[in-house]
Amino acid sequence: MDIIERFLKYVSFDTTSSDETKEDAASSPNQYELGKEIKEQLEALGGQEISMNKFGTVYGYFPGTLKGEPVALIAHMDTSNAASGGNIKPKIVKKYDGKDIELSKGITMKVSDFPALTNSEGHDLIVTDGNTLLGADDKAGIAIAMDVLNYFITNKIPHKPIEVVFSTDEEVGVGADHIEISKLHSKYGYTIDGGDIHYLCIENFNAASMNVKITGRSIHPGSAKDKMINAINVGVEFQDALPEFMRPEDTEGYEGFYHIVGFNGNEEKTNLKYIIRDFYINKLREKTDYAKLVAERLNRKYGAEVIELDIKETYTNMKSEIEKSPEIIGRIEKIFKEKGIEYAFFPIRGGTDGAVLTSRGFPCPNLGTGGANFHGRFEYLDIDQMKQMVEVIVELFK
Repeated sequence: MDIIERFLKYVSFDTTSSDETKEDAASSPNQYELGKEIKEQLEALGGQEISMNKFGTVYGYFPGTLKGEPVALIAHMDTSNAASGGNIKPKIVKKYDGKDIELSKGITMKVSDFPALTNSEGHDLIVTDGNTLLGADDKAGIAIAMDVLNYFITNKIPHKPIEVVFSTDEEVGVGADHIEISKLHSKYGYTIDGGDIHYLCIENFNAASMNVKITGRSIHPGSAKDKMINAINVGVEFQDALPEFMRPEDTEGYEGFYHIVGFNGNEEKTNLKYIIRDFYINKLREKTDYAKLVAERLNRKYGAEVIELDIKETYTNMKSEIEKSPEIIGRIEKIFKEKGIEYAFFPIRGGTDGAVLTSRGFPCPNLGTGGANFHGRFEYLDIDQMKQMVEVIVELFK
């Protein structure tokens, strides 16, 4: 099975995670099905200590024949619930010509919308039919790690100890919670969970979640004057009071944002869900403080505790911890230089399992997979870049 066949096999499993996380299981049952498939593949390669925990996280250890400290390769099995992850129909585009790509009748991925496409001109791509996401986030990472193992094991090539960890529910923010660091041989690792492979990532957003619970006062609309407090309208007021251009669609680089991810309810009860992000912890807290101020002012306006906020900081920027062990990313830099691959450091406008693991004392910078346009129907994977990342990681274990 080559890396393309492997990737296409993995994306055939619908592993969409659910916002309804569970305390003792993965959020969706199909994640276990992919986990079983990967576990069987690890066993066929002759790995040791291969297991799956109650959350579906899969572990495998390959001690190798060369001296060296074990290093963990980490990727996640679930896909985002922002777009459908079922019945994926991938299509391979050979030697991409740099022009718009027709995914299916009436659905075209346009270079004018996604100019980074031109960086893949001449490469082979995998795209969707425009009705689902692809699952390169992060099944491309799993395929890369498995291809590295396959290269060493099937060719009987000596290698340093390799550890793999494939998590569940990363997309809903609890993937790292399902990883038991105490059972790992490694003291550090790399998440393979990014986009363009030329970007090395040692910093990410600080993150908070915010749930906004609004309790209105429902009165028959015929006699509602001066009595009704419509919870839906209060929700709209709250959203409109947040900075208009501090949203994902209006920010880039090191700019933070408020991102509304859910809005549902009726006149009596309405709930809004947000994620809040910033690279600087003080600015993240300024954003959460501002949201509290908005809630306070609206409660004062309506003369009641109409709005209740639940704000939680969920993960932190890993940069300060990664910088304490510069040799970890330095090893990757050395390989890039030796292979003549251009690279730059680029901040992750999101988070990874590695960010949480780093905060728990397990340094874990992030490497790219060649994927792009994650979490949507225009997601694609640059096969050439994916294969190049395999070559980079292979050098790490020689």
